[in-house]
Amino acid sequence: MAQLNADTCYIFTDTETTGLDINFSQIIQVGSLLTDENLVVEKEHNLSSKLLPWVVPSPEAFLVHKRLQCLDDNSPSHYEMMLDLRNDWLDWSSQRNPVFVTYNGHRFDEELFRRQFYWCLLPSYITNTGGATRLDLMYTFQIIANFFPNSLVIPSNHEDEISLKLTDWADSNNISSLNAHDALGDCYLMVNLARLIAEKAPEVWRSSLRGSSKDGNLRLLQSEPFAMIGEVIRKKKFTYPVTFCGQNQKMQNEVAAADLYFDPDDLNELSDSELFEQISTGGSAIKKVRINKSIPLISCLDIPSIQERLDIPLKQLEERAYKIRNNTKLQARVSELLTNNQIKYPPPKFVEQSVYSGFPSNEDELWMERFHSTPWEERHKLIEGFVDSRYKELAERLICSSKVNNISDNSLKRYKAFLEQRLSDKGPWLNLSTAKQKIQKLMENEEDKEKVEILKTLEIKLAEMSL
Repeated sequence: MAQLNADTCYIFTDTETTGLDINFSQIIQVGSLLTDENLVVEKEHNLSSKLLPWVVPSPEAFLVHKRLQCLDDNSPSHYEMMLDLRNDWLDWSSQRNPVFVTYNGHRFDEELFRRQFYWCLLPSYITNTGGATRLDLMYTFQIIANFFPNSLVIPSNHEDEISLKLTDWADSNNISSLNAHDALGDCYLMVNLARLIAEKAPEVWRSSLRGSSKDGNLRLLQSEPFAMIGEVIRKKKFTYPVTFCGQNQKMQNEVAAADLYFDPDDLNELSDSELFEQISTGGSAIKKVRINKSIPLISCLDIPSIQERLDIPLKQLEERAYKIRNNTKLQARVSELLTNNQIKYPPPKFVEQSVYSGFPSNEDELWMERFHSTPWEERHKLIEGFVDSRYKELAERLICSSKVNNISDNSLKRYKAFLEQRLSDKGPWLNLSTAKQKIQKLMENEEDKEKVEILKTLEIKLAEMSL
């Protein structure tokens, strides 16, 4: 089995949520497993919370995970769950450097963690700071499907369409998925599959670990003679020989990789606008990748029978990669185009969408610490002490939802208006009216008794929220 140093550990983690919108859905369950460097489980936790008063549950989500416990007001609060989650992760990794492992987590779970730590006035970043790195197993599976098809059983149909469902990979490789769609159960699926990868495809496991950091991904892209990207998009396999050819100097997570199936000599003849067009369009000669996230990337030297995976001779690709690596003028042009043509997004409209609108000031960080150490009955006095209006709004929301005494009439009035907005108004969130319509439509065609009961329970909860 491919191993890391003894000062490294893994933290496998997964969530169950009220829906799929990363800005407005709530985490209602978090499962995490701590393993040593050999993937032997040392600790676990299974945390859950009750539904936040302003979050409307998606019936489709609950039909999958069936987590009706969150509808019980006696469950721990969301704030308590997030606090416990952070404390456990920090405790588990206090003596070692953790690799946080998720499945499709870089698009979903990790974005939820960051946002909901932020909602709770806790530091948003934990999985990629202080020596921590992060690995998304979904991209590891893409490397296997494209370049190591004989190492594991690849879940696919007769048309060679690849499934990227975690449960399909588990079932295909004789790993029981009976507890799937439970956050802790899915963590055990990930650990068991990771062990299988480390044993059967150690080159893939080593490459994924290397790519769990920004520096590691950058070094992979710069590796000689070249690297290979192996993607699965809409169940189809796509492979590209690539090498580094530029980096955004304002946002250094954004890097350009030249597709070596395109002749690099042609790039030198392009005007700046034509070169930028090659960077910014799909299927073009230069691909933008984010090195702060997992990429289905591996050195060509680690792929057995590499020539069988290539559309043109290996020697020709090596020559093209050499030209790109030594063409500093082209790299400078690409870097400048990336730097000067960043997409400008409109400012976020709602506080939940503002997690990336700036780090808290030193003053606000200190005030957050004071907030957490102050008794709930006294926290209302701290709201105006925050400099950033985002944290004032989030603090007021936390205090009002805790149902303590001494809250000002103005705070309660704003909170009531906020609840009315989220439960009744149309917005990027799910409101009560839309959720009720979804339940009625689902019940019309549902014959499974368990699912009917889930929908009825949700219907009762929505009626309570309407009061």
